[in-house]
Amino acid sequence: MRSPRWLIPIVLVSLSGRTPAPPLESPRPTESAAAPITVRDGFARFRVPPHGNGELVLVVSALATDPRPFAVSLSIASSEGRRVTPTSLPLLAIHPYRNRRQLLKPTVTRVVQTAATVSSARHRRIFDVPLLNDLPAHNGGCVRVVARTAAAGSRCTVYLDEATGPGGRYLELAAAVVSWMETTIMPRGDRLIGPPADIDNDGKLAILLTPRLGTLQRNRTTVGGFVRAADFRPNLERPLSNQADMIYLNSSLIPGPGLGDVLAHEYRHVLTCSHRDALGHPSEEDWLNEGLAHLAEPGPTNIMHRIRTFLADPSRYPLVVPDYYQAGLWRCDGVRGATFLFLDWCFEQHGEHLAGRLLRSRHSGVANLERVTHERFSRLYRDWSVAMLHGGIPFHPGGPQVLRWTGGDPLRLELAGTATAYIAPGQLTPGTVVHVRAPSQARLQVTATLRATME
Repeated sequence: MRSPRWLIPIVLVSLSGRTPAPPLESPRPTESAAAPITVRDGFARFRVPPHGNGELVLVVSALATDPRPFAVSLSIASSEGRRVTPTSLPLLAIHPYRNRRQLLKPTVTRVVQTAATVSSARHRRIFDVPLLNDLPAHNGGCVRVVARTAAAGSRCTVYLDEATGPGGRYLELAAAVVSWMETTIMPRGDRLIGPPADIDNDGKLAILLTPRLGTLQRNRTTVGGFVRAADFRPNLERPLSNQADMIYLNSSLIPGPGLGDVLAHEYRHVLTCSHRDALGHPSEEDWLNEGLAHLAEPGPTNIMHRIRTFLADPSRYPLVVPDYYQAGLWRCDGVRGATFLFLDWCFEQHGEHLAGRLLRSRHSGVANLERVTHERFSRLYRDWSVAMLHGGIPFHPGGPQVLRWTGGDPLRLELAGTATAYIAPGQLTPGTVVHVRAPSQARLQVTATLRATME
């Protein structure tokens, strides 16, 4: 990768004190191929191509892994060297979104109360529940709860926090959890990735139903469920870890497809922790971790609103975010929609077993993705960004928001790192020279594509 030939332009730039302008390009996208445009030091220039066979859309992206927004501008060149012969890069085949997920339905559609029946002498167990309030675990960051067995199957046991009080609906919920897990979710997850670790050596996955998930972050946050990686690290002591393979579930959940989506999401996290944290390997970055968990969901109840949020303003939501909590994006719907759509498209290109290869890897983040796909991230990102305009997006066939630009005034916008803006300069005459500028740190990427005209 570090060829000595790269030394020549580096030396020339340092001597001249400025980066040469990019070539004036004349892209010619087609219905089946997109046209990449050269960018140098945050600057791209090109002539508007003919677009009689479709709607011309400029796909303008920032590949910087810094999620902060970058200022980007598009303008019409007042003068340009007309005697310069325009060049163009080779076209890239478009890999449209095939929308394979809209047909997926939960295989369990009703509560089956079978192995979930338990005796009156229910097993008692103690759990430490993290409250996510930024306090130390030993000093207010966790609460200790007493729970008793509410349902049991051959592979999982559901415990009910005694704070819930009596109520037949909790037993019905526990029965539904066992049914979903053992007939649908665990078999499919294990087939794709492998079985979970048995941290507490009891042969079963523990699932805690507790109302505490409705009062997280000092009563500011409610979640349906979560998995704590520390529970899978047996070297940690209480209350930092329950030293158990387990899932925390909100006792306010109700049986139905939504429950199945939450359980599938959290079980994917169980498998992630089993193949990484339990073995002492580094955790996967949050954007991949959460994206893979959303892909495990059989239905749309936990992802549809996130997809819509992302598509309504795709330039705002970064894809690559190693730590959602530190970035202030832990509960951000838009970033979840972005990573779901990106990884769903990657699965179309590389197969669903990509999930297992990513989670069993000893690498993480972009480097992990590049190793298992054998493709550069910049190429994957460009191809995906273009594909969003072609084919059918799951649960939202309308596609991403496209900004209309007449060219009368410069278009100025903000673009988050690893985010994209879609711009349609439909009123510009072919041959008009357009300049796109951004800070060099943004790692600007520009592509021209023709979208089928909507009837």
